[in-house]
Amino acid sequence: MAHSRGLEGRRVLVVGASSGIGRALALSAAAAGARVALGARRLDLVEEAADEIRRAGGDARAWPCDVTSLDDCRALVEAAAQFMGGIDVVLYLSGSSSLLRVADASPAQWHDLLATNLVGAGTVVAHALEHLRRAADPVVMVTTTTMGDHPWPWLTVYGATKAALAEMAKGLRHEEPGLRVLCVAVGPTVTAFAEGWDPETATAAFTAWAEGDMMHYGVLEATDMATAIIDAVNDTDGPDDILIAADLDA
Repeated sequence: MAHSRGLEGRRVLVVGASSGIGRALALSAAAAGARVALGARRLDLVEEAADEIRRAGGDARAWPCDVTSLDDCRALVEAAAQFMGGIDVVLYLSGSSSLLRVADASPAQWHDLLATNLVGAGTVVAHALEHLRRAADPVVMVTTTTMGDHPWPWLTVYGATKAALAEMAKGLRHEEPGLRVLCVAVGPTVTAFAEGWDPETATAAFTAWAEGDMMHYGVLEATDMATAIIDAVNDTDGPDDILIAADLDA
């Protein structure tokens, strides 16, 4: 990808910045010259990331945000805009996953995943739009899954919420023609994605994925994924729907 413009002077809000790709994105955006606002449920972790950015000479602040809370989403956007003097870029990384078969998923589990993976994104973006509309070259980035047309057993519920998020991104492009909406299909990456999975269920799932020849990509470090996403944000002439994944043989 071409580095068509940097993030110097850009005002970037990273939601879900406490760990993994979100944290790496906040650090990468700051290193690229952006002023960064960080939000996540675990305030201690986003404050640590903001401290790291400031120690490196960047400008960052952190706030707590549970994306399933309308009040939290509104407060984060308002605080970030006040701190940075506006918002140019929203990077939404908040997400949750559970190993669930459709037959076993309760309505509450469906609602929980939808609330974080889809509704939270829509809520943050909706409140950020008034600031994004006033920005030059505004960008919203959301992440989806590489499963696409080949859903993985035990991740069907998760994949369905991410497919809905991708559909929201497509519609938002038409509703907000002045806004670039980037949808990134994220390949396997070293994160806490599988944290909390039941070991026995995870073993059965990984066995099914391997036997079904579903593991088509290698594994990237979170910093490498973040760098690739920043490149995509900077590449104003690039596609808006992209896949970032490592070659399985690399």
